[in-house]
Amino acid sequence: MIFVINKQIKYNEYEGTLENIDDPGNTILLVKPACRLLSIFVRNNDMLIKRKQLLDEVWEDYGLKATDSNLNNYISGLRRSLAKFDEEELIITYPRQGFKFTAKKIVRQEANAILSETDIMIELEQKEDIRPDGSKEERKRANSWLKKTMLQKMAIIIVILLLPFFLSMAYKQIPVSNITNLGQYKNCDIYSIKYNGMQPKQLENIISTHYTCEEKANIYYYFNIQQKGLASHASVLAYCPLDVSAACEFSYVKS
Repeated sequence: MIFVINKQIKYNEYEGTLENIDDPGNTILLVKPACRLLSIFVRNNDMLIKRKQLLDEVWEDYGLKATDSNLNNYISGLRRSLAKFDEEELIITYPRQGFKFTAKKIVRQEANAILSETDIMIELEQKEDIRPDGSKEERKRANSWLKKTMLQKMAIIIVILLLPFFLSMAYKQIPVSNITNLGQYKNCDIYSIKYNGMQPKQLENIISTHYTCEEKANIYYYFNIQQKGLASHASVLAYCPLDVSAACEFSYVKS
């Protein structure tokens, strides 16, 4: 399911991503506990969700250890992620009770709606390009062109859906010899993948726009990595808490 929050943020719970509707390149990949939290919030907008319900549905039901500290940390991380889209007051804390998500408007959209829109576009193109009185050869060329267009659109959709997976696989497969230690930013150790000569201060400025580094973590900067099967390159920040139970969070960096 896809949720559009305040006409500004697109949350794709299947991919686990937050995306700026007006700037598709501004995308954040959420860790699984954060996704489960946000899914509960958007489905219960403007309702007080008790702490116990969140602990049970986000951790206990998945066989994970549930603690108030974990809940507080992930709520803070989710707030930081939403703040990057200029939505800083969406989650309200009710001390010793729970939390309330307070979006002005949330629109639901099925994950396969993109495919439906593509089918509609193709149908419209077919109506415009294939005239009832056209020759057999013209209809054949038009059908061939429509099939090619459909395949191209499908390929684009598949690439968009699989991009987070390729990024996570790239993170796991980078050889240690390609990692350069660039020092620290607050409580984060900074490492560069395929070091491009960027000075530590420049990288700190980039990191500060995405993470506060209030807790101990490693941050890996992937410079201009070409994804397998894609012609384009991407620069990515991987924020990895030292807590082994917490997954890494990926943020796309504009070139």
